[in-house]
Amino acid sequence: MDLIPWMEQWNMFPAPGGTVLCAVSGGRDSMCLLHCLHRLGTERDFRVAAAHLNHGMRPTAERDEALVRRFCEERGIPLYVGYEKVYECAEAWGLGVEETGRRLRYAFLEKTADEVGAERIATAHHMGDQAETVLLNLLRGTGPEGLGGIPPVRGRLIRPLLHTTREEIEVYLARWDVAYTEDETNSDLRYARNRLRLAVWPELEAINGAARENIVRTAGIVRRESAYLDELAAGLLPPEGTELSCGALCGAPAVLRPRMLRLLIDRLDCGKKDFGQAHLAALERLAERGGMLTLPAGVRAVCQGGVLWLEMAPEPPPVETALVENETVTWGAYELRLQRAAQEVPPGAMRLHGVDESRTVTVRAWRPDDRLTLPGSRGARGLKRLFAEAGIDPIRRDAVPVICVAGRAAAVCGLGIDRAFTEEKTGEAADIIWKKKQ
Repeated sequence: MDLIPWMEQWNMFPAPGGTVLCAVSGGRDSMCLLHCLHRLGTERDFRVAAAHLNHGMRPTAERDEALVRRFCEERGIPLYVGYEKVYECAEAWGLGVEETGRRLRYAFLEKTADEVGAERIATAHHMGDQAETVLLNLLRGTGPEGLGGIPPVRGRLIRPLLHTTREEIEVYLARWDVAYTEDETNSDLRYARNRLRLAVWPELEAINGAARENIVRTAGIVRRESAYLDELAAGLLPPEGTELSCGALCGAPAVLRPRMLRLLIDRLDCGKKDFGQAHLAALERLAERGGMLTLPAGVRAVCQGGVLWLEMAPEPPPVETALVENETVTWGAYELRLQRAAQEVPPGAMRLHGVDESRTVTVRAWRPDDRLTLPGSRGARGLKRLFAEAGIDPIRRDAVPVICVAGRAAAVCGLGIDRAFTEEKTGEAADIIWKKKQ
């Protein structure tokens, strides 16, 4: 097994004296990769470090970690171990266990690579993984990007074994007597990849013994052609930012529009695994009619005034919070302070009359049934209408503080005070001093 031609073809080697961080689970593929890179490091003048993430998902997780530790100690390979509670994260994130584990693993690898100054991060995906990935993506209805499979290089991620067969890996392990562990979940047919590997592949190879190699070769062709189309699509985007003229998008060739949108999503650095063709088609429709669209990974798309832009959706508005006299309260992007009325209204303050110490004053986000009667108006109007008249965009309204007295909307920062609280009457008055944080 000679990885040098493949690694040279894809510029996988670090500079002399550099470091490659190798992801190691303890299984056959990653142990093969770590052993091989350790040998190559001596020949090619680079250092190898190992990263092992203990997911704690299986009773044998401690066994896997112990094997990796022993292997690295015997060879003087620096080892970095992380621990994550995958099941808890999956529940909190609303994701499947496999996807959660994948995200945690890559986050751990990137963080560790930063800490150790690694120029490359190597994972042990091999030719069989590539063929399986292409088929699974095809079954999901993927576009050209999915049919291109796993890229040999993405940023500092490298796949030195991607042109290597499982059989070659097994021969290498036997030749060098490399110990490894067997993941017992590899035979669990509840996982789609296992069903494909154990039940479907034998049938495919019975039809064509070179099925795996042919699929991988096709993926390479698709990947090259897809990269060329991406270059054309990138040339139709502004040089930076996540705004795009609707005219530029709708006027582009139909084959390039989804790519333009995907490249725009990439600029948010939110991960694109959750974005499918249906989401890209919905974005195209949004550019034609305007409006707002919620997308995966916390992304929001807005189309107004002939411009489409993407952004990370803001956090939900803060909960309703009591304003305590003479204490500064932070609510979202605002700081608010309630104090008993002085002779003069302080700059940047709203004076509310009829607010004595017995009446609770709170700040919260607006609600559809909130209404204000502003001074000079003919009657009460809903906040939705008042926001629109003030030019406050719908996507910004949840962030505007609404001051409530005894549960009733009494004032809105930047909009005004309800007439019932502007008229001097028996009872105390209070000043609400508010400002937006820098």
